[in-house]
Amino acid sequence: MSFFDYLFFLFIEPLKLLFEVVFFYAYKFSNNAGISIVVISLVINILVLPLYKRADRLEKEQREKKLSMKPWTDKIKAAFKGDERVMMLQAYYRENNYKTTSVFKESVSLFLQIPFFMAAYSFLSGLKLLQGVSLGPITDLGAPDALISIGSLSINALPILMTLINIVSSFIYSEKGNVKDKVKLVLIALVFLVLLYNSPAGLVFYWTLNNVFSLGKNIVTHFHKPSPEKEPKKDSFSFSKKSFAVIMLSCAVLAVLSGIMIPSDVISENPTELIKPFGVDPCNPVLYLLSSALTAIGTFMIWTPLFIILTKNKAHKYLEGIMPALAVAGVCNYVLFNKNFGNLSKKLIYEYSMRFEAKDIIINLIVNAVIIALITLVFLKLKKYKRFIIGVILAGVVAISGINVSLSLSMTVGHNYSYANDSDQIVVPMTSTGKNVVVIMMDRMISGYIPYIMNERPELTEQFDGFTYYHNTISLGHSTNNSVPSLFGGYEYSPANLNKRSDMLLVDKHNEALKVLPTIFANNGWNVTVGDPPYANYEWLSDVSIYDDDDRINAYNMTGVLTQGNPVLTELGEEYENRLNRNLFCYGFMKTLPYLFQPVIYSQGTYDDMNLYTDGSRNVTALSDPLHTQVGLEESQLASRLVLESLDDITEVRDDGVNCFFMFDNNTTHDICLLEEPSYTPAVVVDNTEYDLEHMDRFTVNGRTMHMDDYLSYAHYECAMSTCILLGEWFDYLRENGLYDNTRIIIAADHGYAFNQFDDLMLPELDYDAEQLNPVYLVKDFGSTGFTVSDEFMTIADTPSLALEGIVESPENPFTGKPINMDAKNGDQLIYISGSGSVLTNNGYKLEEADRRWFTVHDNIYDNSNWGQYPGDPE
Repeated sequence: MSFFDYLFFLFIEPLKLLFEVVFFYAYKFSNNAGISIVVISLVINILVLPLYKRADRLEKEQREKKLSMKPWTDKIKAAFKGDERVMMLQAYYRENNYKTTSVFKESVSLFLQIPFFMAAYSFLSGLKLLQGVSLGPITDLGAPDALISIGSLSINALPILMTLINIVSSFIYSEKGNVKDKVKLVLIALVFLVLLYNSPAGLVFYWTLNNVFSLGKNIVTHFHKPSPEKEPKKDSFSFSKKSFAVIMLSCAVLAVLSGIMIPSDVISENPTELIKPFGVDPCNPVLYLLSSALTAIGTFMIWTPLFIILTKNKAHKYLEGIMPALAVAGVCNYVLFNKNFGNLSKKLIYEYSMRFEAKDIIINLIVNAVIIALITLVFLKLKKYKRFIIGVILAGVVAISGINVSLSLSMTVGHNYSYANDSDQIVVPMTSTGKNVVVIMMDRMISGYIPYIMNERPELTEQFDGFTYYHNTISLGHSTNNSVPSLFGGYEYSPANLNKRSDMLLVDKHNEALKVLPTIFANNGWNVTVGDPPYANYEWLSDVSIYDDDDRINAYNMTGVLTQGNPVLTELGEEYENRLNRNLFCYGFMKTLPYLFQPVIYSQGTYDDMNLYTDGSRNVTALSDPLHTQVGLEESQLASRLVLESLDDITEVRDDGVNCFFMFDNNTTHDICLLEEPSYTPAVVVDNTEYDLEHMDRFTVNGRTMHMDDYLSYAHYECAMSTCILLGEWFDYLRENGLYDNTRIIIAADHGYAFNQFDDLMLPELDYDAEQLNPVYLVKDFGSTGFTVSDEFMTIADTPSLALEGIVESPENPFTGKPINMDAKNGDQLIYISGSGSVLTNNGYKLEEADRRWFTVHDNIYDNSNWGQYPGDPE
């Protein structure tokens, strides 16, 4: 962003956010864009009326002072010339307490109009909702009105009407002014005419309403002049420096809390996930803090004090107590009542809908009321130490913010912010004359969906010919960071065994596991390719440099690289950046509010952004309550999907007889959203209501019903179906090129997800849903045929043994020398569970989250009696 962008965030963005919130709820209740524009005009004009009244008073005082001084200034100008005239005028100005800079007071109204005009222009000119919407004779509020047509010439009438109203209002306002003042006001009106002539009609309509309001104000002022005794006294708006200092310190607490402390907390918890939106240049997510901080400073330390200054004296003594109370309440709401609703996505959208229980709302409101009452009373009664107390609070908030920012910097500095390769460098060789082994990790692909997918799309069983579906499968951890090592490295890298190797950092053990299979195959003369190794070097943007020490391994970034040049993803990436620059502050501000008001700001993850709420062209608005409808596209889903769609293009058929190994990770089943049914493809507007209701029977197969109770259930199922369709198309390509029968393919997920969808996976004694630990597991061997289902107990740690079976005799881990086999599957399996789901740092040696648990299971995951909880930590 440029310097002017940052100035925009400081001065204009707070006003723009005000416009957006008012319009958002006006439209939500009226469902009419024209009415919503009228509402924001009324609300904004009422809110800024004190500003304009004070501005009018300043301008009036300035005009009267100039008029009173005019006789003498005229005499001085007539009597003196050159430097002597300048010195005499300066002396006369000093004598009358008049400064040359006072001339700016004559244009206070104009200076006030500029930021509000810029905010309105930025909001309404970019509001996609207005496009194609009519209002009376105006056919499109999103385009110039073109109300008058003379032949082929179209004339925009609304800007002309706006200008005429502006000129009439100006003449009433400057009734006693000189010709110079009137000419100036007419010129200003003409400037707005030029600026807005070709603007969207919705914007011009808003500014016309503002001029009507101004005209009405000037008429009322003209015909209802106050009597001299009721004239406001000069400087009646001033108050003590001590009171102002307390108010400013309180505003500073709110600014630091909402603009720095809370946003930096978000970034420090999700540093690498926020690094790179697809389609735009990468950047350190800490930079988003600058925009949120500037918006907070503009909101609380520029505009809030400006409005406060213009209040009457009687209110100042209350504000001196209320503002510190609001600051303390904001801190308490975040520190004591920081309630979350599942994971927070990189778009600052909660995993689940924001719903507070009534009792929690009541308790929170009571605490807020008590805090505000007590702090207000204390600060009003205190004669001393007020500034000291609020200063201490500010210092504490600044200190915590500094820690968070430092933590964010430490966790983001040194991370990989660029891809290791371009799209044209990605080549996946596969042989038609030798053997191929392919290991595919589909992140979070749920095993239980497979029977329903194959039942709904029977043709997939033909495309997946030769595969065996192992439904009785578990992962040895509940999340990516503690499951991936065992998937690619075997039982030696189970969470329990990772903890036993306490002399090695977790990140190094993770990287080692990702290198086990590629190194073994390379040692046996195979051509080795790796794509997007999951969480490599503990980076969400896979750090393929972990393979740099072995030039026999060709490792690539695929997700994000294969999307380069895609115009949809480029635009989505830019909108993602705009979303974070705007919503990081909104999230911080929301968290300072009582529970009752947080949903008002959150608005299903849109943060009252009308383009996200109604826009039919871009980003997913939220994980919304409706189960079957969605507006927008999810760029992460598109980027991952494009990898699967591109498998045909990057596969290189070879007949040189050299065996080939290919392993890659993909997030099509992780970065989920609704897809259009029955094609299961992305769409700008998805409405599956009719299809879902007509085909609810598809979720019962062989007497086992899969519960579909929320948005996430449908989104996960649809993305799993889409994945099977895309992989099936690649398998067809392999068949056509003689690459299928000689290829062993393993499709495994690192874990499942808990939706309470399967009754036989609920573990009441452990208070846990084992669907979280039931990842997809599909295996196709060389020359195998048919699609079969096996009840055999499997774990994802069987993957290395199955991949190497019949290829390498008695395989050993090239890094530790230990044998790779499935012997450890006999008996209880230790499964690592952590409720925090926190991303591990690369400076730890063991999995040691405070809320960790260890489960055990053996033989049959559907038998509750086979499950148990391991006491303490395994040695």
